[in-house]
Amino acid sequence: MENAALSNWVKQLSEVDMPIFSGTVANVTKALNSGKSSASDVANIILQDASLTSRVLKAVNTVHFNPTKHSISTVSRAVMVMGFEQIKVLTLSMALIDNLQAGEQRTQLIQEMAFAFHAATQAREFAKHLKRNDAEDIFIATLLSRLGYMAFWAFADKESQVLLNDLQKDNESTQAELKVLGFRIVDLTKALCHDWALGDLLNDYLNNRLSEKNTQLISLAIDVAESAQHGWNEAELELVAKQASSICELSIEKAKNLVLLNVNKAKELTILYGSEQISRAIQLPDYLDEHHEKTDVPDVNNHNKKLEADFDYLMKVSQEMVQALEDIPLPSINIMLEMTLEGLIRGLAMDRAIFMILNEAKTDLICKSVLGEQTEYLKQRLTITLDKNPAFSLCVEQRHAVFVSVDEAGQLSKQIQTTLGNPPHLLMPVVVKNKVIGIFMADRHQTQREISQQEFIAFQQFCQQTNMGISFLAIQG
Repeated sequence: MENAALSNWVKQLSEVDMPIFSGTVANVTKALNSGKSSASDVANIILQDASLTSRVLKAVNTVHFNPTKHSISTVSRAVMVMGFEQIKVLTLSMALIDNLQAGEQRTQLIQEMAFAFHAATQAREFAKHLKRNDAEDIFIATLLSRLGYMAFWAFADKESQVLLNDLQKDNESTQAELKVLGFRIVDLTKALCHDWALGDLLNDYLNNRLSEKNTQLISLAIDVAESAQHGWNEAELELVAKQASSICELSIEKAKNLVLLNVNKAKELTILYGSEQISRAIQLPDYLDEHHEKTDVPDVNNHNKKLEADFDYLMKVSQEMVQALEDIPLPSINIMLEMTLEGLIRGLAMDRAIFMILNEAKTDLICKSVLGEQTEYLKQRLTITLDKNPAFSLCVEQRHAVFVSVDEAGQLSKQIQTTLGNPPHLLMPVVVKNKVIGIFMADRHQTQREISQQEFIAFQQFCQQTNMGISFLAIQG
Protein backbone atom coordinates (compact mmCIF):
# COMPACT_ATOMS: atom_id res chain seq x y z
CA MET A 1 0.00 0.00 0.00
CA GLU A 2 1.32 3.44 -0.92
CA ASN A 3 2.44 5.54 2.03
CA ALA A 4 0.70 8.93 1.67
CA ALA A 5 3.15 10.74 3.97
CA LEU A 6 6.11 9.42 1.97
CA SER A 7 4.47 10.33 -1.35
CA ASN A 8 3.84 13.87 -0.12
CA TRP A 9 7.48 14.27 0.85
CA VAL A 10 8.70 13.04 -2.54
CA LYS A 11 6.30 15.38 -4.35
CA GLN A 12 7.33 18.37 -2.22
CA LEU A 13 11.04 17.71 -2.79
CA SER A 14 10.59 17.13 -6.53
CA GLU A 15 8.36 20.11 -7.26
CA VAL A 16 9.23 22.72 -4.64
CA ASP A 17 12.38 22.10 -2.60
CA MET A 18 14.87 20.39 -4.93
CA PRO A 19 13.60 20.57 -8.53
CA ILE A 20 16.89 22.03 -9.81
CA PHE A 21 18.94 19.22 -8.26
CA SER A 22 16.60 16.48 -9.49
CA GLY A 23 16.65 18.07 -12.95
CA THR A 24 20.44 18.31 -12.97
CA VAL A 25 20.77 14.67 -11.90
CA ALA A 26 18.35 13.55 -14.60
CA ASN A 27 19.97 15.63 -17.34
CA VAL A 28 23.57 14.70 -16.51
CA THR A 29 22.73 11.01 -16.08
CA LYS A 30 20.76 10.96 -19.33
CA ALA A 31 23.56 12.68 -21.24
CA LEU A 32 26.26 10.37 -19.92
CA ASN A 33 24.27 7.15 -20.25
CA SER A 34 22.88 7.81 -23.72
CA GLY A 35 25.95 6.39 -25.44
CA LYS A 36 25.80 9.37 -27.83
CA SER A 37 27.04 12.07 -25.51
CA SER A 38 29.46 14.72 -26.58
CA ALA A 39 31.28 17.17 -24.40
CA SER A 40 28.79 19.85 -25.48
CA ASP A 41 25.82 17.85 -24.16
CA VAL A 42 27.36 17.79 -20.71
CA ALA A 43 28.81 21.30 -21.01
CA ASN A 44 25.43 22.74 -21.92
CA ILE A 45 23.86 21.31 -18.74
CA ILE A 46 26.57 22.95 -16.63
CA LEU A 47 26.43 26.22 -18.57
CA GLN A 48 22.74 26.67 -17.70
CA ASP A 49 23.92 27.67 -14.22
CA ALA A 50 26.48 30.50 -14.18
CA SER A 51 27.54 29.80 -10.59
CA LEU A 52 28.01 26.09 -11.30
CA THR A 53 30.00 26.91 -14.45
CA SER A 54 32.33 29.18 -12.51
CA ARG A 55 32.93 26.66 -9.72
CA VAL A 56 33.47 23.72 -12.08
CA LEU A 57 36.16 25.73 -13.89
CA LYS A 58 37.66 26.84 -10.58
CA ALA A 59 37.88 23.23 -9.39
CA VAL A 60 39.27 21.87 -12.66
CA ASN A 61 42.11 24.40 -12.50
CA THR A 62 43.32 23.17 -9.10
CA VAL A 63 46.21 20.75 -8.66
CA HIS A 64 43.83 18.04 -7.46
CA PHE A 65 42.02 17.81 -10.80
CA ASN A 66 44.62 19.34 -13.11
CA PRO A 67 48.18 18.41 -12.04
CA THR A 68 49.58 19.61 -15.40
CA LYS A 69 48.60 23.20 -14.40
CA HIS A 70 47.60 24.01 -18.00
CA SER A 71 44.86 26.61 -17.72
CA ILE A 72 41.39 25.35 -18.66
CA SER A 73 38.94 28.08 -19.64
CA THR A 74 36.02 26.17 -21.17
CA VAL A 75 33.71 23.55 -19.73
CA SER A 76 33.99 21.58 -22.98
CA ARG A 77 37.74 21.18 -22.48
CA ALA A 78 37.22 20.44 -18.79
CA VAL A 79 35.00 17.51 -19.77
CA MET A 80 37.64 16.31 -22.21
CA VAL A 81 40.51 16.61 -19.70
CA MET A 82 38.70 15.24 -16.64
CA GLY A 83 36.49 12.69 -18.35
CA PHE A 84 32.72 12.28 -18.17
CA GLU A 85 32.65 10.31 -14.93
CA GLN A 86 34.72 12.78 -12.93
CA ILE A 87 32.72 15.71 -14.29
CA LYS A 88 29.55 13.87 -13.27
CA VAL A 89 30.78 13.54 -9.68
CA LEU A 90 31.89 17.17 -9.58
CA THR A 91 28.63 18.50 -11.02
CA LEU A 92 26.30 16.42 -8.86
CA SER A 93 28.31 17.15 -5.71
CA MET A 94 28.16 20.89 -6.33
CA ALA A 95 24.48 20.75 -7.27
CA LEU A 96 23.70 18.84 -4.06
CA ILE A 97 25.48 21.42 -1.90
CA ASP A 98 23.75 24.25 -3.78
CA ASN A 99 20.31 22.77 -3.15
CA LEU A 100 20.84 22.11 0.56
CA GLN A 101 21.85 25.58 1.70
CA ALA A 102 19.06 26.27 4.21
CA GLY A 103 17.04 24.50 6.88
CA GLU A 104 16.06 24.94 10.51
CA GLN A 105 18.33 22.09 11.60
CA ARG A 106 21.45 23.51 9.96
CA THR A 107 23.86 21.83 12.39
CA GLN A 108 22.28 18.42 11.84
CA LEU A 109 22.26 18.97 8.07
CA ILE A 110 25.97 19.87 7.96
CA GLN A 111 26.80 16.80 10.06
CA GLU A 112 24.78 14.61 7.73
CA MET A 113 26.39 16.04 4.61
CA ALA A 114 29.85 15.74 6.15
CA PHE A 115 29.12 12.10 6.90
CA ALA A 116 27.90 11.45 3.34
CA PHE A 117 30.81 13.20 1.57
CA HIS A 118 33.36 11.59 3.88
CA ALA A 119 31.94 8.10 3.35
CA ALA A 120 31.70 8.65 -0.42
CA THR A 121 35.34 9.74 -0.62
CA GLN A 122 36.51 6.77 1.42
CA ALA A 123 34.52 4.39 -0.80
CA ARG A 124 35.92 5.87 -4.00
CA GLU A 125 39.52 5.79 -2.78
CA PHE A 126 39.17 2.17 -1.62
CA ALA A 127 37.77 1.31 -5.06
CA LYS A 128 40.65 3.13 -6.79
CA HIS A 129 43.17 1.29 -4.62
CA LEU A 130 41.64 -1.97 -5.82
CA LYS A 131 41.82 -0.65 -9.41
CA ARG A 132 38.05 -0.79 -9.84
CA ASN A 133 36.74 0.96 -12.96
CA ASP A 134 33.49 2.01 -11.26
CA ALA A 135 35.06 4.14 -8.51
CA GLU A 136 33.15 7.31 -9.47
CA ASP A 137 29.83 5.44 -9.52
CA ILE A 138 30.62 4.03 -6.09
CA PHE A 139 31.25 7.59 -4.86
CA ILE A 140 27.86 8.75 -6.12
CA ALA A 141 26.02 5.71 -4.75
CA THR A 142 27.59 6.16 -1.31
CA LEU A 143 26.94 9.91 -1.29
CA LEU A 144 23.31 9.63 -2.37
CA SER A 145 22.58 6.67 -0.10
CA ARG A 146 22.09 9.38 2.56
CA LEU A 147 20.00 11.68 0.32
CA GLY A 148 16.80 11.13 2.29
CA TYR A 149 18.48 12.17 5.53
CA MET A 150 20.09 15.23 3.95
CA ALA A 151 16.79 16.32 2.37
CA PHE A 152 14.90 15.75 5.64
CA TRP A 153 17.22 17.89 7.76
CA ALA A 154 17.26 20.58 5.05
CA PHE A 155 13.53 20.90 4.46
CA ALA A 156 11.60 19.46 7.44
CA ASP A 157 9.89 22.03 9.62
CA LYS A 158 8.52 21.16 13.05
CA GLU A 159 9.00 17.47 12.31
CA SER A 160 12.76 17.86 12.39
CA GLN A 161 12.80 19.21 15.93
CA VAL A 162 10.40 16.50 17.14
CA LEU A 163 12.53 13.78 15.57
CA LEU A 164 15.73 15.32 16.93
CA ASN A 165 14.22 15.37 20.41
CA ASP A 166 13.25 11.70 20.12
CA LEU A 167 16.70 10.73 18.89
CA GLN A 168 18.33 12.63 21.75
CA LYS A 169 16.27 10.51 24.15
CA ASP A 170 18.20 7.52 22.78
CA ASN A 171 15.23 6.19 20.88
CA GLU A 172 16.07 3.68 18.17
CA SER A 173 16.18 5.78 14.99
CA THR A 174 13.85 3.65 12.84
CA GLN A 175 11.15 3.65 15.51
CA ALA A 176 11.52 7.40 16.02
CA GLU A 177 11.22 8.01 12.28
CA LEU A 178 8.08 5.86 11.99
CA LYS A 179 6.54 7.55 15.01
CA VAL A 180 7.18 11.12 13.83
CA LEU A 181 7.01 10.79 10.03
CA GLY A 182 5.03 7.65 9.35
CA PHE A 183 7.88 6.23 7.23
CA ARG A 184 11.58 5.40 7.47
CA ILE A 185 13.95 7.96 6.02
CA VAL A 186 15.76 5.20 4.12
CA ASP A 187 12.45 4.65 2.31
CA LEU A 188 12.51 8.31 1.31
CA THR A 189 15.95 7.75 -0.21
CA LYS A 190 14.64 4.69 -2.08
CA ALA A 191 11.66 6.64 -3.42
CA LEU A 192 13.87 9.53 -4.59
CA CYS A 193 16.29 7.07 -6.18
CA HIS A 194 13.42 5.60 -8.18
CA ASP A 195 11.68 8.85 -9.13
CA TRP A 196 14.84 10.82 -9.90
CA ALA A 197 16.63 7.92 -11.66
CA LEU A 198 19.74 8.17 -9.48
CA GLY A 199 21.38 5.07 -10.93
CA ASP A 200 21.33 1.30 -10.87
CA LEU A 201 24.27 0.96 -8.48
CA LEU A 202 22.54 3.05 -5.79
CA ASN A 203 19.23 1.29 -6.39
CA ASP A 204 20.89 -2.11 -6.00
CA TYR A 205 22.66 -1.00 -2.82
CA LEU A 206 19.47 0.34 -1.22
CA ASN A 207 17.62 -2.86 -2.07
CA ASN A 208 20.40 -5.26 -1.01
CA ARG A 209 21.12 -6.46 -4.55
CA LEU A 210 24.63 -5.04 -4.89
CA SER A 211 27.61 -7.31 -5.48
CA GLU A 212 29.35 -8.51 -2.33
CA LYS A 213 32.56 -6.62 -3.14
CA ASN A 214 30.82 -3.28 -3.71
CA THR A 215 28.69 -3.79 -0.61
CA GLN A 216 31.85 -4.38 1.40
CA LEU A 217 33.46 -1.20 0.07
CA ILE A 218 30.47 1.00 0.82
CA SER A 219 29.87 -0.58 4.24
CA LEU A 220 33.54 -0.10 5.14
CA ALA A 221 33.39 3.54 4.06
CA ILE A 222 30.28 4.13 6.17
CA ASP A 223 31.96 2.50 9.17
CA VAL A 224 34.95 4.83 8.75
CA ALA A 225 32.68 7.89 8.54
CA GLU A 226 30.85 6.78 11.68
CA SER A 227 34.16 6.38 13.50
CA ALA A 228 35.06 9.94 12.53
CA GLN A 229 31.76 11.26 13.87
CA HIS A 230 32.30 9.39 17.13
CA GLY A 231 35.61 11.20 17.62
CA TRP A 232 38.15 8.74 16.24
CA ASN A 233 38.89 6.94 19.50
CA GLU A 234 41.84 4.61 19.21
CA ALA A 235 39.85 1.38 19.42
CA GLU A 236 37.51 2.40 16.60
CA LEU A 237 40.39 3.53 14.39
CA GLU A 238 42.09 0.18 14.89
CA LEU A 239 38.85 -1.64 14.05
CA VAL A 240 38.24 0.16 10.76
CA ALA A 241 41.94 -0.17 9.90
CA LYS A 242 41.61 -3.95 10.31
CA GLN A 243 38.54 -3.99 8.08
CA ALA A 244 40.32 -1.89 5.45
CA SER A 245 43.37 -4.13 5.74
CA SER A 246 41.30 -7.19 4.89
CA ILE A 247 39.26 -5.68 2.05
CA CYS A 248 42.10 -3.66 0.46
CA GLU A 249 44.75 -6.34 1.02
CA LEU A 250 47.11 -4.08 2.96
CA SER A 251 48.99 -4.28 6.23
CA ILE A 252 47.06 -2.75 9.13
CA GLU A 253 49.47 0.17 9.34
CA LYS A 254 49.20 0.93 5.61
CA ALA A 255 45.42 0.55 5.79
CA LYS A 256 45.31 3.05 8.66
CA ASN A 257 47.42 5.51 6.66
CA LEU A 258 45.10 5.08 3.66
CA VAL A 259 42.01 5.77 5.80
CA LEU A 260 43.55 8.94 7.27
CA LEU A 261 44.81 10.10 3.87
CA ASN A 262 41.24 9.74 2.60
CA VAL A 263 39.92 11.91 5.44
CA ASN A 264 42.23 14.71 4.33
CA LYS A 265 41.11 14.19 0.74
CA ALA A 266 37.44 14.39 1.77
CA LYS A 267 38.11 17.69 3.57
CA GLU A 268 39.91 19.11 0.56
CA LEU A 269 37.30 17.99 -1.94
CA THR A 270 34.34 19.43 -0.05
CA ILE A 271 36.04 22.82 -0.18
CA LEU A 272 36.44 22.40 -3.94
CA TYR A 273 32.78 21.39 -4.17
CA GLY A 274 31.87 24.63 -2.44
CA SER A 275 31.45 24.21 1.32
CA GLU A 276 34.02 25.00 3.99
CA GLN A 277 31.38 24.22 6.64
CA ILE A 278 31.12 20.61 5.49
CA SER A 279 34.91 20.37 5.30
CA ARG A 280 35.27 21.56 8.89
CA ALA A 281 32.66 19.03 10.04
CA ILE A 282 34.73 16.10 8.71
CA GLN A 283 36.85 15.24 11.72
CA LEU A 284 40.49 14.24 11.70
CA PRO A 285 42.08 12.64 14.76
CA ASP A 286 43.25 15.43 17.10
CA TYR A 287 46.94 14.84 16.52
CA LEU A 288 46.45 15.28 12.75
CA ASP A 289 43.93 18.09 12.90
CA GLU A 290 46.48 20.45 14.43
CA HIS A 291 48.62 20.22 11.31
CA HIS A 292 45.85 20.20 8.76
CA GLU A 293 45.93 23.20 6.47
CA LYS A 294 42.94 24.49 4.58
CA THR A 295 43.10 23.72 0.87
CA ASP A 296 43.79 26.78 -1.21
CA VAL A 297 41.37 27.12 -4.10
CA PRO A 298 42.58 29.79 -6.51
CA ASP A 299 39.94 32.13 -7.84
CA VAL A 300 40.59 31.55 -11.53
CA ASN A 301 38.12 31.73 -14.41
CA ASN A 302 35.44 33.17 -12.14
CA HIS A 303 33.48 34.04 -15.22
CA ASN A 304 29.71 34.12 -14.73
CA LYS A 305 27.55 34.93 -17.71
CA LYS A 306 28.26 38.55 -18.57
CA LEU A 307 26.36 41.04 -20.69
CA GLU A 308 29.52 42.38 -22.31
CA ALA A 309 32.15 40.69 -24.46
CA ASP A 310 35.34 39.63 -22.71
CA PHE A 311 38.09 39.65 -25.32
CA ASP A 312 40.71 38.52 -22.79
CA TYR A 313 38.66 35.40 -22.09
CA LEU A 314 38.27 34.80 -25.84
CA MET A 315 42.06 34.96 -26.13
CA LYS A 316 42.37 32.36 -23.35
CA VAL A 317 40.09 30.00 -25.26
CA SER A 318 42.13 30.58 -28.43
CA GLN A 319 45.31 29.68 -26.56
CA GLU A 320 43.57 26.64 -25.12
CA MET A 321 42.67 25.47 -28.62
CA VAL A 322 46.32 25.70 -29.63
CA GLN A 323 47.27 23.74 -26.52
CA ALA A 324 44.67 21.08 -27.36
CA LEU A 325 46.22 20.61 -30.80
CA GLU A 326 49.53 19.81 -29.11
CA ASP A 327 47.97 17.11 -26.92
CA ILE A 328 48.46 13.40 -27.42
CA PRO A 329 46.05 12.01 -28.38
CA LEU A 330 44.74 14.83 -30.49
CA PRO A 331 41.25 16.14 -29.70
CA SER A 332 38.38 15.24 -31.99
CA ILE A 333 36.98 17.76 -34.45
CA ASN A 334 33.80 17.77 -32.35
CA ILE A 335 35.75 18.98 -29.32
CA MET A 336 37.17 21.89 -31.32
CA LEU A 337 33.69 22.80 -32.53
CA GLU A 338 32.31 22.62 -28.99
CA MET A 339 35.10 24.79 -27.60
CA THR A 340 34.28 27.34 -30.29
CA LEU A 341 30.61 27.46 -29.31
CA GLU A 342 31.53 27.91 -25.66
CA GLY A 343 33.99 30.67 -26.52
CA LEU A 344 31.26 32.51 -28.41
CA ILE A 345 28.80 32.17 -25.53
CA ARG A 346 31.14 33.12 -22.71
CA GLY A 347 33.75 35.22 -24.49
CA LEU A 348 31.55 37.22 -26.86
CA ALA A 349 28.59 37.21 -24.44
CA MET A 350 26.24 35.66 -26.99
CA ASP A 351 22.93 34.18 -25.88
CA ARG A 352 23.36 31.18 -28.15
CA ALA A 353 25.92 29.71 -30.52
CA ILE A 354 25.11 27.12 -33.17
CA PHE A 355 27.03 24.84 -35.51
CA MET A 356 25.05 23.80 -38.58
CA ILE A 357 26.34 21.16 -40.98
CA LEU A 358 25.83 21.25 -44.74
CA ASN A 359 23.99 18.22 -46.15
CA GLU A 360 25.51 16.09 -48.95
CA ALA A 361 23.38 17.76 -51.60
CA LYS A 362 24.61 21.16 -50.36
CA THR A 363 21.04 22.43 -50.30
CA ASP A 364 20.35 22.59 -46.56
CA LEU A 365 22.06 23.46 -43.29
CA ILE A 366 21.10 21.13 -40.45
CA CYS A 367 21.52 22.09 -36.79
CA LYS A 368 24.19 19.86 -35.26
CA SER A 369 25.24 21.50 -31.96
CA VAL A 370 23.84 24.31 -29.82
CA LEU A 371 24.99 26.05 -26.66
CA GLY A 372 22.81 28.55 -24.85
CA GLU A 373 19.08 29.06 -25.12
CA GLN A 374 16.55 26.82 -26.95
CA THR A 375 18.99 23.92 -27.25
CA GLU A 376 16.55 21.06 -27.79
CA TYR A 377 14.08 23.18 -29.73
CA LEU A 378 16.70 24.21 -32.29
CA LYS A 379 18.19 20.73 -32.59
CA GLN A 380 14.76 19.43 -33.53
CA ARG A 381 13.45 22.35 -35.62
CA LEU A 382 16.33 24.19 -37.27
CA THR A 383 16.95 23.23 -40.90
CA ILE A 384 17.85 26.07 -43.27
CA THR A 385 17.15 25.71 -46.98
CA LEU A 386 19.81 27.78 -48.71
CA ASP A 387 17.84 28.90 -51.79
CA LYS A 388 15.18 30.43 -49.50
CA ASN A 389 17.65 32.16 -47.18
CA PRO A 390 20.06 34.37 -49.17
CA ALA A 391 22.09 35.43 -46.10
CA PHE A 392 23.08 31.82 -45.37
CA SER A 393 23.51 31.01 -49.06
CA LEU A 394 25.89 33.98 -49.45
CA CYS A 395 27.94 32.80 -46.46
CA VAL A 396 28.35 29.32 -47.97
CA GLU A 397 28.91 30.34 -51.57
CA GLN A 398 31.22 33.32 -50.96
CA ARG A 399 33.00 31.67 -48.01
CA HIS A 400 33.03 34.76 -45.86
CA ALA A 401 31.36 35.98 -42.69
CA VAL A 402 27.97 37.66 -42.85
CA PHE A 403 26.44 40.16 -40.42
CA VAL A 404 22.66 39.84 -40.76
CA SER A 405 21.43 43.15 -39.37
CA VAL A 406 17.92 44.03 -38.23
CA ASP A 407 17.36 45.80 -41.56
CA GLU A 408 18.30 42.63 -43.45
CA ALA A 409 15.64 40.35 -41.95
CA GLY A 410 14.29 39.94 -45.49
CA GLN A 411 17.40 37.85 -46.25
CA LEU A 412 15.76 35.12 -44.15
CA SER A 413 12.60 33.18 -44.90
CA LYS A 414 9.56 33.72 -42.68
CA GLN A 415 9.96 30.18 -41.34
CA ILE A 416 13.57 30.79 -40.27
CA GLN A 417 12.68 34.18 -38.80
CA THR A 418 10.05 32.42 -36.69
CA THR A 419 12.50 29.69 -35.62
CA LEU A 420 15.51 31.91 -34.93
CA GLY A 421 13.79 35.16 -34.00
CA ASN A 422 14.79 38.61 -35.19
CA PRO A 423 18.35 39.55 -36.29
CA PRO A 424 21.11 40.49 -35.80
CA HIS A 425 22.77 37.13 -36.46
CA LEU A 426 26.48 36.49 -37.08
CA LEU A 427 27.38 33.83 -39.68
CA MET A 428 30.78 32.32 -40.45
CA PRO A 429 31.50 29.42 -42.84
CA VAL A 430 33.26 26.36 -41.42
CA VAL A 431 35.90 25.40 -43.98
CA VAL A 432 37.87 22.15 -43.91
CA LYS A 433 40.37 21.21 -46.62
CA ASN A 434 39.13 24.14 -48.70
CA LYS A 435 35.52 22.90 -48.56
CA VAL A 436 32.63 24.47 -46.68
CA ILE A 437 31.17 21.85 -44.35
CA GLY A 438 28.83 24.09 -42.35
CA ILE A 439 28.28 27.41 -40.62
CA PHE A 440 28.78 28.92 -37.17
CA MET A 441 25.97 31.21 -36.08
CA ALA A 442 25.77 33.38 -32.95
CA ASP A 443 23.31 35.97 -31.70
CA ARG A 444 21.76 37.68 -28.69
CA HIS A 445 18.17 36.80 -29.43
CA GLN A 446 17.14 36.38 -25.80
CA THR A 447 18.51 39.64 -24.39
CA GLN A 448 18.10 41.67 -27.61
CA ARG A 449 21.44 43.42 -27.08
CA GLU A 450 23.22 45.03 -30.02
CA ILE A 451 26.31 43.48 -31.59
CA SER A 452 29.14 45.87 -32.40
CA GLN A 453 31.41 45.83 -35.43
CA GLN A 454 34.35 45.06 -33.12
CA GLU A 455 32.50 42.00 -31.82
CA PHE A 456 31.74 40.89 -35.39
CA ILE A 457 35.45 41.10 -36.24
CA ALA A 458 36.34 39.12 -33.09
CA PHE A 459 33.71 36.54 -34.09
CA GLN A 460 35.34 36.12 -37.52
CA GLN A 461 38.86 35.84 -36.15
CA PHE A 462 37.89 33.35 -33.47
CA CYS A 463 35.95 31.13 -35.87
CA GLN A 464 38.79 31.34 -38.39
CA GLN A 465 41.12 29.86 -35.80
CA THR A 466 38.72 26.96 -35.43
CA ASN A 467 38.80 26.47 -39.22
CA MET A 468 42.58 26.25 -39.08
CA GLY A 469 42.45 23.84 -36.16
CA ILE A 470 39.93 21.42 -37.65
CA SER A 471 41.73 21.54 -41.02
CA PHE A 472 44.87 20.47 -39.20
CA LEU A 473 42.98 17.63 -37.50
CA ALA A 474 41.43 16.53 -40.79
CA ILE A 475 44.90 16.32 -42.38
CA GLN A 476 46.15 14.24 -39.46
CA GLY A 477 43.31 11.83 -40.07
